[in-house]
Amino acid sequence: MIMSLQECLASRKDCSGEGRPLPMTEVLDICKSTHQAAPSKSLFIVLPDSSDYKGGIYMYNNKEFILITDKEKTRYSMELYPELIWKESIELKELIRLGLIWQYLSLKVGSIGLGVSQRARAPKKINKLLNNVTKQNYIFIYSVAVRDRDCKALVEDPSEFLKKELEEGIYLLDTPDCYKNRAIYENRYHGVPLDAAIFNQIEKKSPKPSSIHELSQLLWACQGETDHTTHGNRDVLEKNGYGRVHATGCAGYAVYPILIVNNVADLPKGAYFYNPIGFSGLNRWIRLHDRLNYDHFLQKFTSKNSKAEIEKEFGINFSSYIILLCIDRKKPCSGFTHSKIGKVFMNTKYWAEVEAGMALAGLQLQANALGLQWQKLILSNPDDPKLRRLFNLDSAEHTINKMASNLVNLSKNENLSLKGHLVPTVLFFLK
Repeated sequence: MIMSLQECLASRKDCSGEGRPLPMTEVLDICKSTHQAAPSKSLFIVLPDSSDYKGGIYMYNNKEFILITDKEKTRYSMELYPELIWKESIELKELIRLGLIWQYLSLKVGSIGLGVSQRARAPKKINKLLNNVTKQNYIFIYSVAVRDRDCKALVEDPSEFLKKELEEGIYLLDTPDCYKNRAIYENRYHGVPLDAAIFNQIEKKSPKPSSIHELSQLLWACQGETDHTTHGNRDVLEKNGYGRVHATGCAGYAVYPILIVNNVADLPKGAYFYNPIGFSGLNRWIRLHDRLNYDHFLQKFTSKNSKAEIEKEFGINFSSYIILLCIDRKKPCSGFTHSKIGKVFMNTKYWAEVEAGMALAGLQLQANALGLQWQKLILSNPDDPKLRRLFNLDSAEHTINKMASNLVNLSKNENLSLKGHLVPTVLFFLK
C-alpha cells in the first residue's frame, strides 16, 4: 500500500485500537521515517514481546537499534519517546522538535494502516527506569502509542452546502488537491507518496510567483481539518476520528498560523490569519458563486507587512511570504481540562509548543511535495514584547476573536476565540 502525503493527512486519526507486535522490518521502517524529523536526536522505542524480538526499551539513532532494558514492555504495537534531556528548563526548539517527530510518526504509521494515540501524561515509570539504566537525565513529558486502527473511514458530508458571500478582507483558499472532484472518496487521488516527501530530494520547481493554490495546500497541511461527515459536539467528531490534520489536545487547537504577504498572486500585501475551520465552525464545504469549495480562508487583519523590519530582526530575506506559527498557551485542551477527569488525566504544560511542531511538520512535508525550497527559524525569545509589535499581534487577536463571534453552527463544547495572547514560535518561508 503506497499512500500519498495528502491522503495520510486527510485520514489521520487518533485511534484506540488494540496493539499487536509488528515485524522488525516494519518497526525499523517506522523508526527510519520518524528519525528524519530530528536526525541529531535518538528515539526511544518500547516494544512488546514478539517472535521477532524481545520486548523492552530500545534506542534508535539511524545507525543502531539497541536494547536498553527488558524490564518494561508495552501492550501496544510500540511506544515512542523522543530524546529529551532536562536542564533548567525545556527549550522551545526541543519542544518543536518533539512535535515534528510525533507528526512524522503519525503519518508514517497511518500510511501502513495503523493508528496512534497521544497521551498527555508524563510517563514517570519509563523516565525513572531509563535514567537508572543510562545514568542520564531524560525527561519524557508525553507519550505516543502505535495501535490498530479502529476509527471510521473518511466520508463526505451529505448535508446541504453552506452558501456565503465573502466580506472585504476575506480570501477563500483553494480546495486541497486530495478532495478535488471527490478523488479521495473514490480512491482516485494520486499525489506525492509520503516516503518521497520525507526522504527524496523532490525536483525543485523553477522560481515563479507564489500563488493562492500553493498557500492553500501548505496551510491545510499545517492546520487544516478532516471532518466532513457531521455537525454538533466536537467530542463526537473526535471520537469518530475526525479533526485536524495533526493531533490536538482534546480540541484545544492552540496553533494559529499567521501569513505575512509581500508578493503573492491575487493577495494584497499585508498580514492575515488562517481560518482552518471555515465559516461553519465545523469545516465542511461552501458554495460561492455556484462553485463548490472547501471551507477554509484567510482573514486580513492589517495592511502592514513589516517586511524590512522582519528581515532586519531575524537576518533573513523573503520575497513572497512568511508563515508565522503562533500559539495560545492558555487554550490547549480547553474542551476537556475544565472537568475533574480532565485535570486528572491531562498535563497541558508545553502542549501548545509541541502542537506547533506538529503543524510545522505538515508545512515541511507539503513544501517538499510541492517541490519548494524552504527554511524555518525557531524563535529564541518568543515572549519578547517587541515581537508583538513587529507582527501586529494585538490586531490579529482582535480580528480572530471578532471572527469567532460571527461563526455559525458552533460545536457545543468549544469556544473558538483566543483564551490568552498569541505567542510567536516558528517562522517558515521560501528560499
